[in-house]
Amino acid sequence: MQDITREMVRGLLPERRAETNKGSFGSVLAVAGSMAYRGAASLCVEGALRGGAGLVYLASVEPVLQLVLARTPECCACGCRTDAGGGIHPQDTAALRAWFTDKNTVLLAGPGLGESAGNICNVLLGKRQPWAAAVLDADALNALAAGTLRAALPEHTILTPHPGEAARLLDTTVQEIQADREGAVRQLAEEYNCVAVLKGNGTLITAPGEPVWRNTTGNAGLARGGSGDILAGIMAGLLASGWQQGRSALQAAVSAVWLHGAAADRCVKRRSSTAMLPQDIFADLGILLAEMDA
Repeated sequence: MQDITREMVRGLLPERRAETNKGSFGSVLAVAGSMAYRGAASLCVEGALRGGAGLVYLASVEPVLQLVLARTPECCACGCRTDAGGGIHPQDTAALRAWFTDKNTVLLAGPGLGESAGNICNVLLGKRQPWAAAVLDADALNALAAGTLRAALPEHTILTPHPGEAARLLDTTVQEIQADREGAVRQLAEEYNCVAVLKGNGTLITAPGEPVWRNTTGNAGLARGGSGDILAGIMAGLLASGWQQGRSALQAAVSAVWLHGAAADRCVKRRSSTAMLPQDIFADLGILLAEMDA
């Protein structure tokens, strides 16, 4: 295992040159949120924007869009009808996929999708996928583990399970995952042919045939619902913004995990690990990136 360092991440951040425009930094489509889980969409969308993507689209039901646009008007809305369970209507998913054909967009799917995640992802990830890369999180991982997500994953896919999700993906127990985290993250990467991010204290990241990278940033203040949504968003933003500069999915995952934890380490000094909220770290992320740019 190798530790992720500040200097390593600094060297991996996409350059923001003066002559660039929003098209220079790629786009993200976040397919997220439902009537029951509206905040997840808001957090992952802001994460993608703060992570540097030139354009971020959100596909979700109308009440979710209203919340997200009130917080982040920079987001582009893709309105969807609501199914019986309060999630995105599957019939609208095919239109989404068709609209993003040839746009070379990074797909971020899963946060707050609820029980309809499997049906939604099967349509999005069907034959002749239009996605440059994908980040699958939360309910998309649950659908993959349950077998309701049966479509092939894009070539450049990042999976972001916590130990419970990893146990379901590998058909084992949380105790066995935690007893051999390095072995578990390697198995996830090989079995799903993806970049695997095993979250937790000392998050581990790897891809098939690659070293295991260990994160040393972060604290117990992140042990709260919503932290993972922000991480997935930052990861998708970095992946989109770095794609045209030759950055890989593994590099985006490594950078996002370190930045997310380092911002939380700044935040805990202001808010404490008890009182800090996931959304609090956005301010610290901005300060951190400003320092690294300098």
